[in-house]
Amino acid sequence: MSLTFFYETKRNIYRGLTRFNYFPNQRSGVSEIPPCITSRHFTPEICEAIAGLAETKPRRSKGYDVVEYKATRYNNVPRILSLIHPKAYALLAKHLHDNWDEFGFVSEGDHSIVKPRPHEDGRIIVMNYEDPFAKNSRINQISFGKKVLVQTDIANCFNSIYSHAVEWALIGFEEAKKRNKGTFSSDLDLYLRKTKRNETQGIAIGPASSSIVAELILSKIDDALIEKNFCFNRYVDDYTCYCETTEEADDFLLELGQQLAAYKLTLNIEKTKIIELPASTQDSWIIDLLGALPSRLSMGSTDEPKLTAAEVLTFINRAIDLVKTTPDGSVLKYALSIIIGQYDDRANIQVFELIMNLSWHYPILIPYLASFNPDDIEQVSDFEEKLSSIIIKNAKLKRSDGMAWPLHIFREHKITPSQDVVQAVIESKDCVSMVILNTLLEDQAIIVDFAKELLSQSLYEKDSYWLLLYQLYREKKIDNPYKEDQSEKKVFEILRDNQVNFIPQDNKETEAEAKCDEISIAPMVESFLGTEKEGDSQQSGVE
Repeated sequence: MSLTFFYETKRNIYRGLTRFNYFPNQRSGVSEIPPCITSRHFTPEICEAIAGLAETKPRRSKGYDVVEYKATRYNNVPRILSLIHPKAYALLAKHLHDNWDEFGFVSEGDHSIVKPRPHEDGRIIVMNYEDPFAKNSRINQISFGKKVLVQTDIANCFNSIYSHAVEWALIGFEEAKKRNKGTFSSDLDLYLRKTKRNETQGIAIGPASSSIVAELILSKIDDALIEKNFCFNRYVDDYTCYCETTEEADDFLLELGQQLAAYKLTLNIEKTKIIELPASTQDSWIIDLLGALPSRLSMGSTDEPKLTAAEVLTFINRAIDLVKTTPDGSVLKYALSIIIGQYDDRANIQVFELIMNLSWHYPILIPYLASFNPDDIEQVSDFEEKLSSIIIKNAKLKRSDGMAWPLHIFREHKITPSQDVVQAVIESKDCVSMVILNTLLEDQAIIVDFAKELLSQSLYEKDSYWLLLYQLYREKKIDNPYKEDQSEKKVFEILRDNQVNFIPQDNKETEAEAKCDEISIAPMVESFLGTEKEGDSQQSGVE
């Protein structure tokens, strides 16, 4: 690997960690949080400035708390995602970047399907459905001559990761026992703990930093499985292994279980299966769902007629039926990801109304409402009332996405929410939803009053609303919430002075963003100029 390529990779990793994968944003299509909430202003240079600030004694011992975002899953059970405090995240992101020569091996493993690498949109971690043809090709290659398939995953993986186990994976168990402070591995352990109240159990779900940390451990487990000659692959924490006999399948589960236990992780017994081959490469519900699509949709020709409203309704109704018999799959979400944009314009309103009704039952579907043309949406006379109803319902159930996404749609359509909606969101005490709500109100007194009550609370309490507090601080609606300590208050000051807005009103580039882009292309320019100069000198020598 050339030094220039290595430098560019490190730079892209840093940009991804800060500007594009700081907040939960790892899905390939619809993101976890509404796109109006973004960290694109938070550049590596701002990260460096914040990381360089001295920490107070309480922070060194207690760490920082996070903003929680409750994202509803297919079964309406929330998954708690985290927006890490900028000081804690700056320390962690800078450390990963500075020591990428120690951590970069996570991008090289052949057995992990999702690895940190630069993508065109700037992100370094993207979770997506595999291309079916590429998936089939990979499976055919690895499964040839095998008789048994093993499927399993890690129970509650990210919440179970023990921070000290990261150091075990990096330098070995015996060396880690010495607990030498100030090493790259011990500092990673330290900075991980800082992001969650200095706790050793569990890592934040959402930022790319956590995906990299998980890969650090799981890639070491992969190495142990490779040494045993198992034919397997891993999609984050889901393992698939192809074996010649059931005895080999049992051996794989035994070896994997022992390797996981060494890092204080466990297999998910409920999701562990041994299946005789040949077997379908897709779940039965996916096959049923794809079978309900008109065949022309898969022909790949732009000349084929798009779906009619009747065809879409039939397809979605099939998905609704499958939901009742498929407890372990995001059927409706997958169905919508297939047909969005595949129907003719005359079906827009009918499809929107259908998704609206389903979203009342399944908040995981609400983001798809944001993909519709504003002119089409506004033809639905009661869409504002229905979205308001969805917000109020989800506020009572403390579902962040069930409030944040409808409020994002209100923001896109410049709709002022009703007083009932405002009151429901405030009573939910959901940070991200209040940040969006704040941009929708002319009179922000109710939100400012809520924030001012936090100013006298503990550091942890303020941390759990840091995003809201910062946004109000940058708008000069409240004082710096951390003003009691000079070092603490500088975090928000650096963000504000560098024009960081986590919910920007437009796409205007900040000075920090422009500088970041200049630095990103500098190595390529320097490499090119260096080559030219070298060529010139050689030519001069010949002369």
